[in-house]
Amino acid sequence: MALKIVYLSKYHLILITTFLALLCGYLGYVNSEKKIIEIPNLITESIACVTHSATNNEKFEAFITDQPMARQLLSNLCSNPVINRQFGKVEVHWSHNEQEISQYVGKGIANLALVKENVMQAFATQVTHGYKIIAQYEDYSAYLFSLKEKPLLTKQYLWGKRLGLLDYPSSRSGHIVPKRLLTELGIGDDNMQITYVKSHEALRDLLASGQVDLISSFWQVQDTERFSANYITPIETQVSGSKWYLKMPTNNTDLLCALQQSLFELSDEIHSQYYSSLKLPSFGCLANEGIELKGPQNEP
Repeated sequence: MALKIVYLSKYHLILITTFLALLCGYLGYVNSEKKIIEIPNLITESIACVTHSATNNEKFEAFITDQPMARQLLSNLCSNPVINRQFGKVEVHWSHNEQEISQYVGKGIANLALVKENVMQAFATQVTHGYKIIAQYEDYSAYLFSLKEKPLLTKQYLWGKRLGLLDYPSSRSGHIVPKRLLTELGIGDDNMQITYVKSHEALRDLLASGQVDLISSFWQVQDTERFSANYITPIETQVSGSKWYLKMPTNNTDLLCALQQSLFELSDEIHSQYYSSLKLPSFGCLANEGIELKGPQNEP
């Protein structure tokens, strides 16, 4: 069979080339539009109040990873006389999302932040934005919990177990420490059945209901009501506690001292054993000198 060759005129070549160019342009436009639509929304949940200096355009922003604390923190900040003199509005934001944490502390948006030390070190915030530690909670231990036996930190024991972890990577006891243990033992995610939840309380509910064999968390006194202290095994005994960071572009000691006082009051008002273990570094604040807060070594 003879091969039939079709020759295209110059007009047809130009027409086809133009069509393909328009088609590529259209597809590029559609793809770019899709990418814009799929950009995640980085706005955190927040609450706010207006101070007595409502005409002041300066805004004080606090960022925390603990939602239950938000409303009481806002109340304390809004009643603080120095905050009322220096700012017209107060906002408290909360989130566990790493992208949102990077927005507020990595870019220096938050005036006050309660986060883990490893997060702040990753962004070098003390150098780039002048964040200073003004209060901190005690170090604590991370444990594996079981309901009916003492967990073993061996590959043979953990292989195939159902494990409960927190779904935010910034948590030391609920994510970072147990993940590091599994890596050191050579256990991949596909070698265990891992369930991720939003809070330490949800982890405890999983274990108590028998939905998982183990969880990784901190130990607190009230845990004795649901679990046995004989069936917990420490993974790491000195996990750095969360710290309060204040952004200080100027030597605003009135604000620093006032915030230390507010955080001290907050520790008494929040019914949490961990949050009562607040330590206040000395900055020469006369009203805060001699303040000592007691509390067990637990994580929120």
